[in-house]
Amino acid sequence: MATRQIAPIQCPVCGAQFSAPIESVIDVGRDPQLKAQFLQGNINVAQCPQCGTQAPMTAPLLYHDPANELALVLMPNELNLHHDDQQKIIGGLTNTLINSLPPEQRRAYLLTPKTFITMQSLVNAVLGAEGITPEMLERQKDKARLINEFLQAKDEESLRNLVKEHDAELDYEFFQILTASAQAAQADGQSEMAQALLGLRALLADLSSQGQSAVAEVDAALGLGETITREELLSRLQVAESDEEFDALVAVGRPLLDYAFFQNLTGQIEAASDAESASQLKALRTRVLDATAKQDEEAQARMRQASELFKTILQADDPQAAAREHLDEIDDAFFVVLSANIQHAEAENHEEAAKALQQLANMIIGLLEERLPPEVRLINQLLNAPYPDGTRQLLEDQREVLNPEFVAALDQLIAELEQSGDTDNANHMRQVKSQAETISQGVLTP
Repeated sequence: MATRQIAPIQCPVCGAQFSAPIESVIDVGRDPQLKAQFLQGNINVAQCPQCGTQAPMTAPLLYHDPANELALVLMPNELNLHHDDQQKIIGGLTNTLINSLPPEQRRAYLLTPKTFITMQSLVNAVLGAEGITPEMLERQKDKARLINEFLQAKDEESLRNLVKEHDAELDYEFFQILTASAQAAQADGQSEMAQALLGLRALLADLSSQGQSAVAEVDAALGLGETITREELLSRLQVAESDEEFDALVAVGRPLLDYAFFQNLTGQIEAASDAESASQLKALRTRVLDATAKQDEEAQARMRQASELFKTILQADDPQAAAREHLDEIDDAFFVVLSANIQHAEAENHEEAAKALQQLANMIIGLLEERLPPEVRLINQLLNAPYPDGTRQLLEDQREVLNPEFVAALDQLIAELEQSGDTDNANHMRQVKSQAETISQGVLTP
């Protein structure tokens, strides 16, 4: 089971605005296929219909695995939510999950879900419950580096020599990672890279001792994570078992519902062997158009509300007071509108207007941060402050927050940054932690 809602999105590359579904609860006990989609990074990823860019969306998420008694909540740090607001969201997600379960499956662990602030740390917890250790993850990274080494081989002789050298490593896991990399490249619109990876897969399958059997095993296990085509989307829409599933397919496949999709559908209608089949396909076409129009209208309504709120705050005699008055109404859609206006001002070389709008954005973010607990607010500030002078000043100004719990929170953040591959910020916060420990003991850092 997965619950969805439609949210407005702005492409980080081209700035296009569109709507996309966001999963809020994933129950892999009721739908085991969701686990593979989640671990492959295919949950809460939106594709821009204009430029094709795929990017992860920032949103709270509850992951439930009854087999391992896991109730895990992703509460991204980027949301800058106050502790009370976080607890309300977690409570709402938990109630949604519990209410969907039969009474005999409602266990105590569901009431105390563990919270994570990065997707990578949540994924690692899920993998850990499956017995996948950090050492195993490091081995996967080694295989990914090996793939890159094969891609850089100068000629076939060099490639053959590399295969001989690493033959024992070219196992099922290697070809699984190689295949997934090709699929990810295809999904990201990197067709040349996808073709290169698939070509490499074919060569290595022939040259290595385990290749043929490993590729056959990988291909037999596929069925999840493949790039959906217009034809596959049409087939799934035809067999959708509920309105909710149909609407979710429309939302997920929105970039594919273009002229080519409807041209294909019209061709099938014209080629139908009997009147009943043609009538069913016509009804499907009408239903897809209606669902698309409804979702677009809902997203546009949210954007109109956000635009009105933006104008209200911008034109107010006291924008700060107006923003504070409407703070509960400020959401992702509002920041999409604000960001679009900043980009438009920059594109038109209206530097003063762009600067004023950026100041407005900073002011509103500051108001939202006021709702955060002092320790969370300080961590956010430290992440963006220059080391060592800027971070030292922040720590000295807020010595009262520098307790063992704060240091433990820094440790957790550092670990999660490292797990997500953000080594720069991890190193930055490791230095900050050292400063915090020194200052909390009453000794100024040099």
